[in-house]
Amino acid sequence: MSSRDVILAAVRAARPPAVARPDVSMLRGATVDLAANFTAACVVAAAEVVTSVRADLDSLIAAAYAANGRQVSAMSTTSEGVTRPHSFSDTDVFVCEAVIGVAENGAVWLPLSRLRYRAALFLATNVIVVLDRARIVNDMHEAYRVVNVAEEEFGVFVSGPSKTADIEQALVIGAHGAKSLTILLLDE
Repeated sequence: MSSRDVILAAVRAARPPAVARPDVSMLRGATVDLAANFTAACVVAAAEVVTSVRADLDSLIAAAYAANGRQVSAMSTTSEGVTRPHSFSDTDVFVCEAVIGVAENGAVWLPLSRLRYRAALFLATNVIVVLDRARIVNDMHEAYRVVNVAEEEFGVFVSGPSKTADIEQALVIGAHGAKSLTILLLDE
């Protein structure tokens, strides 16, 4: 027996016993507060959640971040006149609307049609995402059943501001994207 075979045999012998995957099918019919689960998951991901009604949208955006600095909104009907992605490098606040939210992990689905400017999401210092409470799904399995990824040329799930702990295990917020994410969870 070669040393390779000896090592592989030792690895196989030390393998822990298999654990059956949990049966989550019973949760699909259970009554759960999706908004509460979504909010809790967002907080864990370091995002802030503000709940209100759509009629208060303008005042909520104004209250979330001071009016100083550049604010770009993918929800406004006026065009920014932007032709280059680099022009968003000085954006303080970017506002957009999510198609769905995922209660399991606090992620929101942002297709290009709702972003208008893909670069703004990643170059803005702060991001505000508007989400209708009725658009929250339980988990990623449901999310992928709702989302048609072939429908748009770009889309992304976002959960909290960017963060990394790659260097010396020190957590850095905003290392490669927004430093803050605020989700406005709205009822009609």
